[in-house]
Amino acid sequence: MEAKKKKTLIVLYGVCGGLILLLLLLLWVRTLSPKLADFVCRYISRPFIFVMGHFSGLLSFSLFEFAVIGIVIAAIVLLVLMIRALIAKKGGAVLKGLAVVIICVLSVFDLYTLIVGFAYYRSPTPVPVSEKEYTPREVTQMVRTFADDYNALAEKFPRDEHGNVISPYSVRQLSDLLTKEYKRLGSSYYYGYTPKAKPIANSWVLTLNNLTGITFVPLAEPTVNRDMPPSDLPATMAHEMAHAKGVMREGDANFVSYYLLLSSDDDYLRYCGYFSVFYSALSAVNANTNKKTDYLEIAAGMNPKISKETQNAYRFWTEKSKQPGFAGFINRVTEKISDFMNDIFLKSNGADNGNDSYSDKVSDGGVSNPTPPNPDTGEIFYDVTYSSVQKMFFAVYEERYGK
Repeated sequence: MEAKKKKTLIVLYGVCGGLILLLLLLLWVRTLSPKLADFVCRYISRPFIFVMGHFSGLLSFSLFEFAVIGIVIAAIVLLVLMIRALIAKKGGAVLKGLAVVIICVLSVFDLYTLIVGFAYYRSPTPVPVSEKEYTPREVTQMVRTFADDYNALAEKFPRDEHGNVISPYSVRQLSDLLTKEYKRLGSSYYYGYTPKAKPIANSWVLTLNNLTGITFVPLAEPTVNRDMPPSDLPATMAHEMAHAKGVMREGDANFVSYYLLLSSDDDYLRYCGYFSVFYSALSAVNANTNKKTDYLEIAAGMNPKISKETQNAYRFWTEKSKQPGFAGFINRVTEKISDFMNDIFLKSNGADNGNDSYSDKVSDGGVSNPTPPNPDTGEIFYDVTYSSVQKMFFAVYEERYGK
């Protein structure tokens, strides 16, 4: 009997070793070529998401949340059983149970790397950007046009007693609307099936960790924090749905989200797009000079309701960690742990800048080569490289106004 138990342990730990080798192989192969990554995404990940998405879409609740709760309960039960086995001096049972746990964990890692990991190394995400050369005056005119639209939209929606816009859509309706919006993208780069986004019932956990949403892609189920400020929700939902459509790099998922909202004919989606990223477009005004006259004029002309709502959103995400006493301490600790783990995760998937990768498409512009100041006016001129998001705004302007 002892020999049989030893043989079983050898087989189990042999499987563990095999799964580790498979994981290392997948982690290496995914980095070899964007074309190979695209191939895996197209012919393995895409059909997997299609099947899994139709299954998880049948459920009214979040399968991801249910699975996490089940795993936590199972881990507690397993820990108790292992402690009892140790007390009873059943070391073989403990080793066997540990091997089974390791096999389960490694199997998930292997599946995740195959279905999701290759998407981090795909070719660039096809989001429209303008490559036209615009004069500073033309850039200012475009941003003024967007600012006027943003200000007008801010007056269209009812607001609560705190000044936050009241969404005209439920979470389900918003998910359905974004599913239709995704059809406009057209490119085969994106997975054909768009899984519906769902709210997390225990969203307080996400809020505690400063998380707006989570998409565990193998379950093909985008999930969002239902307690977040309403004007943050559409961008988050579109971002998480982008992950489920094969866009895994965080900056790219944001990029897709911004374009989808800003180019929409739906007023609420467009308003929330501006809410997420308008000030990145505004920074293009007077970028070529240290004289910020137009920039300051446009900024000062923004609707006060926008400023109020922006302040509310900022307080929602920051004030909980500023609370005195134990509650504030717990928030600060959980935020730091969450940030650390996410940073490690992103770096392990090719994002050298970790958490900063969320703003990749915003921060890839800049100014350089300042000329000597004009002796009469003191003005300095710069060479400007507009960011991807700013070029996306220009493309949206061209689409909407035919310029």
